[in-house]
Amino acid sequence: MNKPRSVRFCIFYGILVSVFVFCTTVQAAPPAKSGAINGLKVSENHRYLVDAKTGAPVFILADTAWNLGALKLEEIETYLQSREDHGFNTVMFALNFFPQAAETNAYGQPAYIGADQTELNPAYFETCDAIIKKAAAHNLYVMIYAMWAGEKAGTMNHYTAAQLTTLGHALGRRYAGVANVIFCAGGESTPHYIEVDRVNALGLALKEGCEGKNLVTVHPTSPNSSSKFYAESSWLDFYMCQAKSGSGPMNEKFDAAACVLADWKISSVKPTMMGEHRYESGTQEDPLIQRRSLYQCVFAGGCGYAYGHDALWQMTPHTGLPWMLRGWTPGVTNWTQALDTPAVRQLHFIKTLLYSQPYLTRIPDQSLVLEGQGTNVATRVQATRDGTLGNNDATYIMAYISSPQAVTLNTAAISARALNAHWFNPATGESELLRENFPNPGNLTLEKRWQGDWVAVIEDAAKNYSRTR
Repeated sequence: MNKPRSVRFCIFYGILVSVFVFCTTVQAAPPAKSGAINGLKVSENHRYLVDAKTGAPVFILADTAWNLGALKLEEIETYLQSREDHGFNTVMFALNFFPQAAETNAYGQPAYIGADQTELNPAYFETCDAIIKKAAAHNLYVMIYAMWAGEKAGTMNHYTAAQLTTLGHALGRRYAGVANVIFCAGGESTPHYIEVDRVNALGLALKEGCEGKNLVTVHPTSPNSSSKFYAESSWLDFYMCQAKSGSGPMNEKFDAAACVLADWKISSVKPTMMGEHRYESGTQEDPLIQRRSLYQCVFAGGCGYAYGHDALWQMTPHTGLPWMLRGWTPGVTNWTQALDTPAVRQLHFIKTLLYSQPYLTRIPDQSLVLEGQGTNVATRVQATRDGTLGNNDATYIMAYISSPQAVTLNTAAISARALNAHWFNPATGESELLRENFPNPGNLTLEKRWQGDWVAVIEDAAKNYSRTR
């Protein structure tokens, strides 16, 4: 059998020097409005989330707003409008978030009342209802954290399993079937911060209370996935990972994609999203830091990703405990200054890319990278495709190249004889055609780009996949 020959494409400063290659540029559209929210369910292959009515794939692009209750409704409207404008489709916030105004919202209302703090405060939850309705009007899902269990900021730790069952039933019943509500059975709710039986009690009660009409997950401690403790829990619909969260250099270097990929490989198959990684600070950070984490986690098999900014999760200046401000410096004096950072303007482009290819059959496959694999997160080539691992049945392959470097990809994974190839720019959403309808070489070498990060997209030419959907 003949060995596959290698074809080399070379690009310098935007000029294609190969005589066979030509270039077109297609400007991506603004973030698409998602339309009516129909609720979510797990896909049939248990890897992704889909629209509960249409079955269309839904990629979760979330924003972290733990302390959202510190804002009044008119301020929350400003925040939600901004998130919709920037292509987010989910916001995450915690009820009863400590140390937010002594555990009350901006109107002085505590979430939970009664002798053992397990009754829902009608006044607080009228405000919560308004937030959820506003979010739906902005085409946003709301991931509601029942409470927090973290070592320094936890209130969940003070509840018994029986009390959490009572509270979970009440919360689940209140929002049962509300299409844009996802429940989270606690923030940082894994040992050693809290015992598994108490989290299981809350998660099961939420699922029972909503009669299975809403998805339920749980947020783990760092660096873990909820699969480590709750893989067999009947109430858990999808896993969530927390990588090395924070905003320092060590957090930037942490291999978040490894957490997601580990979940992909376990026997109890469920979708996985990266729920917390490196927080952005200020307004001048290189957006490549956020893009790199996003694309690596998603290409490793993630069904979603949560972005975070130090000023937005705290709703600066509302969270002002000294230990928090030392660990998570917001970099701005007010949360509104963090609504429009360069990274925030760019993250939604990944949806354009993902929805342009068959989504629900996407798998991670690092064997596609034959040469040029980096040695760390900053130089990683993260590869994905559709089809079955080990079989040459892909109709497309995509490789996220984290920094300028030459890469050789295994195009033999696509059985088609003719291919199309293009570059996708994660910073702009633009698609740059490399070549159309060329013979499949088996090995395809792409020369080093001049700067930044890129996604190489190679497709079966007969499929005619859209690049701007």
